[in-house]
Amino acid sequence: MRPPLFVIPLFLCLAQAGCSKKVTHDDCTQMLDHYLDMVIAADPASKSLSPAQATAVREMKRAVKKAEKSYAQVEQQCEREVTRREYDCAMGANIPDQWEACIE
Repeated sequence: MRPPLFVIPLFLCLAQAGCSKKVTHDDCTQMLDHYLDMVIAADPASKSLSPAQATAVREMKRAVKKAEKSYAQVEQQCEREVTRREYDCAMGANIPDQWEACIE
C-alpha cells in the first residue's frame, strides 16, 4: 500500500523544519564555549602549561570574553539565527575555521 501523494511532501517539509529549527539559549552557550575553547587551546602559550594551569587560564579567558558587550550580541544573534544543522556542525568542529564555516 502506497501513501497518498500529499504525505511525501509533508514528510519532507517536516524533516526540513527540524533541521532549520532554531537553537536554545543553552545550545548557544555550549556552542560558543566550544568555539572559545578551541581558540584558547590554539594559543601557543597554552602549550607549556600544566593541565591545571591550562584549565585556570581557559576559565579566566572564557570569563573575560563573556563579559564583553560583543559576546552578548553574538549570543543573541545565535539564538535568533543559528539552525539546528549549523549547531550540530559547529559542535562537531575540531578547529575554529571548521566551526566558523558551519555558521557562515
